[in-house]
Amino acid sequence: MTSEQTKILTMPIAKKHLSADLLQEQFSVAYQPRQLATSRRIVGLEIFARWEHPKYGFIPPADFIHIAEKRDVIDQLTLQILHQALPEFKRLLLQRPALTLSVNISPLSFKHSNFLDSLIAICEDYGISPNQIILDFSEAVVSDDIDTFIDLIKQFRVAGFKIALDDFGTGDTTSVIIERLHLHEIKVDISVTQQLTLSKESEFLVKAAIRLAQQTGALTTAEGVENEETLDIVAEMGFDMVQGFQISKPMFIDELNAWLKEQS
Repeated sequence: MTSEQTKILTMPIAKKHLSADLLQEQFSVAYQPRQLATSRRIVGLEIFARWEHPKYGFIPPADFIHIAEKRDVIDQLTLQILHQALPEFKRLLLQRPALTLSVNISPLSFKHSNFLDSLIAICEDYGISPNQIILDFSEAVVSDDIDTFIDLIKQFRVAGFKIALDDFGTGDTTSVIIERLHLHEIKVDISVTQQLTLSKESEFLVKAAIRLAQQTGALTTAEGVENEETLDIVAEMGFDMVQGFQISKPMFIDELNAWLKEQS
């Protein structure tokens, strides 16, 4: 079956079965390690929702995230994933107290008045400081209503959460906007990283991201690092952090614990 056929099949399934009473039963969490580019030390994890339907199998995130937003259960899905991840993250902090946890946040969630309160409450429940949580949002949403969005982001930042611009290189974010966002991190998209050795445009975008980060005090992350050559290049160019299959694929918690033990 082709990927297009799979998409055609899974979208109706997602629409039919994605409902509040299924969230706790079928979604799980995968973790991808994040390393410093030069020392290769593990400094953080990014979490991803995974949906394994009991009858239809794996449902791609691109499908169910879109449906969750349309059916207005995206906040509940995000919080459910955090309810699963934070107890495990708390245990990891006993051995690695400086770790951070990155989570993708829908632009719709930033606009919901009670979502921030829910995030603060869930951190309090598990004894996690908000400054160890990094909230990622896609560059694609920045241009919609930038003034309103900056005001919304500020509330989360004031509460202690770190803010990261994800998928840099896929939108048209200006240096002025990035400065106004007061970002903790700029994450360069996989499509840019993987073309570094082949495309002058990708090289230009990377240099722009690093320059913007230096000007605003943000960190830079190269996403989608999948071989040693790219890892060496992004470290030489001045990236702070890296993530991708060269370091590790996203793993469930048992795999992650075994992997971290090997790294130690």
